[in-house]
Amino acid sequence: MTNKGKERKVPSGRITRLAKFGGLASAVAGNIVKGTTKQIFSGQRPSLTQSLLNTDNAISITKRLAHMRGAAMKLGQLLSMDAGELLPAEWEPILSRLRQEADPMPKAQLLNTLEASWSKDWHQQFSYFSFAPIAAASIGQVHRATLKDGRKLAIKVQYPGVRESIDSDIDNVMSLIKLTGALPKHIDLTSLLSEAKAQLKNEADYLQEAKFLNAYRANLSNDPHFIVPYVVDELTGKNILAMEYIEGSPITDTSAMSADTVNLICTQLMRLTYQELFTHKLMQSDPNFANYLYQSDTQKIVLLDFGACRNISQHTSVHYLAMADAMQRQNISDMRTALFTLGLIHNNMSTEAVDTILKACFEASDCLQGEHGYNLKKQRLIKRIQEVSMPLIADKTAAASPVFDVALVNRKITGMILLANKLGATLDFKRALAPYLLDKAAINKT
Repeated sequence: MTNKGKERKVPSGRITRLAKFGGLASAVAGNIVKGTTKQIFSGQRPSLTQSLLNTDNAISITKRLAHMRGAAMKLGQLLSMDAGELLPAEWEPILSRLRQEADPMPKAQLLNTLEASWSKDWHQQFSYFSFAPIAAASIGQVHRATLKDGRKLAIKVQYPGVRESIDSDIDNVMSLIKLTGALPKHIDLTSLLSEAKAQLKNEADYLQEAKFLNAYRANLSNDPHFIVPYVVDELTGKNILAMEYIEGSPITDTSAMSADTVNLICTQLMRLTYQELFTHKLMQSDPNFANYLYQSDTQKIVLLDFGACRNISQHTSVHYLAMADAMQRQNISDMRTALFTLGLIHNNMSTEAVDTILKACFEASDCLQGEHGYNLKKQRLIKRIQEVSMPLIADKTAAASPVFDVALVNRKITGMILLANKLGATLDFKRALAPYLLDKAAINKT
């Protein structure tokens, strides 16, 4: 992957980053005014929602978050994933940039980071080091390098100031969201935001990511479908992660893939998600499509970026399996119990909101009924769920703030489903889930 972004110094000071947020808010407000004025002169009734969702705002938001990097861009990436097909089609190619690349930092800033983490003569260990990054994401950028012993490496270098700005970035984003009045008054996100800050700080600790990578590599050591890079411990620190460089094509580049290959890729990734949740209870919770590569010669999936790994509690694992079981049996009562236990419905919700959520879950359960593969795109499942869920948009009681485990699992499952939908894959959801339901049934009998 080649990064084509223009080099920009990473704003590292709190005041500098706050000023960037102020510029973003001003740009969005200006685009809304421009949009509503255009509607008036066209004889249309002004629509705040339509003006907020216009293409100018998509461009402004994407450019400015890509310039800022850090937690601000990470939150933008998560928004672009969660939006699915709800946003205008014109936003997709613009927001996709948030999922793929950031602006790389200048060489001088890079050299300062390398020297601070290694030494001034760091280059003597390498026979090759490319100063042009092969990827630049929200927390850091990646460079190709070759050690003098011949090992080919990917060197992930963290942007300066990212770790220190996480708290203020999230607080600033939430301030902007609160100004819109989009959050119901009864929703208290204090605990969730504290955990989100802690999670992002973990992602910004490359020593922690190295531990997760090693654990993940051990979990999949006997799985022939996946490749996980090894860590070079002597070159890894809090701000630099040195690991094996592995070739592969972007998972979304299906131009040279057969339908069977696309189906296999998405099936294995969904199987891996079940394995993470129900077996290992260690989940790579960031479903960014750029975290996956495919090797056509070995027919293996390369897994990248383990900063967002999360240990899943036994409670969350057990009740997600109970929810999957209830969905496969299409038992509404058991779905309600599992959703309540997971915190996805609660006593503050209106009866109408709970009924709508249950209808949406029943609609989603369609993919678990067939004895053969299920094609999400052909069956229009995501659009059908959205249509059923529309009343929730106007119902202020419908918002929930589940425990952080649950929020991350939801994000991962949603990301895998959106990937399968995007690629038009056919998956056998029922067969992939079957071993875990058999284990659950066996435990219940004992």
